Amino acid sequence: MTAVDVVILTWNDDPVLVDAAVASAIDSELPGDVSVVVVDNASTLPYSGIADHRVRVIRAATNLGVGGGRNFGIAYGEAPLVCILDSDASLRPDCLAALVAELDRVGDVGLAAPVFVDQAPQASAGRAPGVVRKLLRATNHTDHYASSPGQGTGTAWDVDFAIGACQVFRRSAFDAVGGIDSSAQFGPEDVDFCLRLRAHGWRVRQVASATCEHPPRRAFRGLASRRGMRHSVAVVRHLWWHRTRRVVATR
Repeated sequence: MTAVDVVILTWNDDPVLVDAAVASAIDSELPGDVSVVVVDNASTLPYSGIADHRVRVIRAATNLGVGGGRNFGIAYGEAPLVCILDSDASLRPDCLAALVAELDRVGDVGLAAPVFVDQAPQASAGRAPGVVRKLLRATNHTDHYASSPGQGTGTAWDVDFAIGACQVFRRSAFDAVGGIDSSAQFGPEDVDFCLRLRAHGWRVRQVASATCEHPPRRAFRGLASRRGMRHSVAVVRHLWWHRTRRVVATR
């Protein structure tokens, strides 16, 4: 039986949604122990949490960003497998078991990700996005990523990356690549993490039978806003970093 630490990051989120994410984790049908760490990323009103011995709430003194906040929470656990879950996501009862089974079945898989309910596999995983794909998404011309070979066929398939709304990975793989990039304050730390795993010889897989509730991508209208500009700078930084080091060719 494999133990899993589930890390949920929250910052001024609706506590009802956070409670639902936590409940979905502790109610998972998994033949192993599940522990939940909720990282309150310096919310204005601290998250109080669900009263359960399997749930621990830790509060960061300052907002550490997505990467930093997740690293902070992961450090509090010891389980060999880690699941990061968005505060507005909810695991189906057998989702965690299906992802863990894929990691147990294939020894060189470092990270496994689900298919989100009522969404195509390409909505949350696929080929690492390059400049063209990012522009298409930013201008609302597509909400999908380019397909990886064989994506959507069979029971599971390799992808370049999967979004960080729900990922299960080996703690040993996380440690080997130095964790999630804490300096990526405005994205895309999830793509970067997957690419670095692959550069170290680990495979990233998407599993058809692992399903998770998560809102589909919202139309993005704030490209000229401060937040939009910060994200754009972060994307350029990410693309330059990986292109110059030839970690994985982006498409």
